[in-house]
Amino acid sequence: MILLHGIASRHDLPLPLPLVLAGAAVVLIITFWVALFAWRTSRYEEEEGRELPRLSRFIDSPAVSRTLRLAVGVVWLVAAAALFLGVDRIDNPAIGFVYVWLWVGLVPVALLLGGVYERSNPWRLLFAARGATSPTWRAPEAQRRASVLPAAAAALVFSYLELAQPGGATLPVLRWFALAWAAWMVIGTLVAPAWIGRADPFEAYASAVARLSPWARSKRGVLMWTNPLRNLASWKAPRHLTALASVLLGATLFDAVSNTAAWVRATQGLGTGVWPLATGMLLVCVGGVYGLFRLGTLSYRELRADDLAPGLIPLVVGYALAHYGTMLYLEGQRTLFRFSDPLGRGWNVLGLIEAAPHTALFGVPTLVAVVQVGLIVGGHALGVLVSHDIALRSGVSGVRPHLPLLLVMVVFTVGGLLLMFGG
Repeated sequence: MILLHGIASRHDLPLPLPLVLAGAAVVLIITFWVALFAWRTSRYEEEEGRELPRLSRFIDSPAVSRTLRLAVGVVWLVAAAALFLGVDRIDNPAIGFVYVWLWVGLVPVALLLGGVYERSNPWRLLFAARGATSPTWRAPEAQRRASVLPAAAAALVFSYLELAQPGGATLPVLRWFALAWAAWMVIGTLVAPAWIGRADPFEAYASAVARLSPWARSKRGVLMWTNPLRNLASWKAPRHLTALASVLLGATLFDAVSNTAAWVRATQGLGTGVWPLATGMLLVCVGGVYGLFRLGTLSYRELRADDLAPGLIPLVVGYALAHYGTMLYLEGQRTLFRFSDPLGRGWNVLGLIEAAPHTALFGVPTLVAVVQVGLIVGGHALGVLVSHDIALRSGVSGVRPHLPLLLVMVVFTVGGLLLMFGG
């Protein structure tokens, strides 16, 4: 059987049924508590927080900014060398860099450090002379709210590479996709530097997750400590955020589907011919998330679906951490060790070539399962609260207009729990 995943499927045991049922019950309780008893007027419409001018001056200083960009740039250069000059083996660090450090690792990094990815994006460093490193909070609001549909399309292509493309973990395939991504970014940025924020799937993903962090910028551009719920709910979201969030959530749901026993039984005899079916199912998952969310927002005539899409970000984060957390824990360590010999020539640059990953986490599977359920249910709780706060700005009154969107959120969460139970 051909592995569909770029590096590996998740290695966790399926969630125990009692935990799934308990999680589903908590989801229903949270949802209907919000519908019936939560606040009746929007609390988080305005961006507020405690300004930290000294920390802001330190973070924004040229010494810190340049050091950060240089350090990240060196890692990218080594990863690129491993990709184009290294040996085509599964232990090539470029594979783990792309599928583990970059795609999965950006979630906890953005949650903890806010917009650090944008500040260290190598494309912005490459096009610094064209103003690409200028802080985005200084840009006009129209530019900050520009469409992220190009990033959504690129994220869908990356999801295809990771989950459906045969040979996605081989260097020849990965090289072609890397060259296509480079052309996508370079040509677009030569036309307009704002293209980076609109079209780079990694930056768009990281920037959306960063809105759930406790770090934000005041209207004066000063770094401030804020309530993550306010940070996300006050976000003047870019156009087509619904599409981007649907790709991110739908791809994770498809990854869960492809781990179920039913999917394995249905596809095990197809060999390399499984990729058209996998591609179709990936599109169905993404389209299903998009369609259901749009359906749930129809009752809010004063708000667009994109205005409510920030409520999907906690679900995206919860699913990503629950589904890929152990892979990041294990494969993240292995990727670091493999950077000791990036070209596969027997080097030991970091002195870690013979190191063994720490695996204590796998000795407590019950704890892992509880944390996974907690992440999914917690993501649902935050998503419902954010969606509810934004929906109250539509002016609709009563419980009934809010029920369609809340029920859609329940479907996403309970469906995800059931898929992980069947993994």
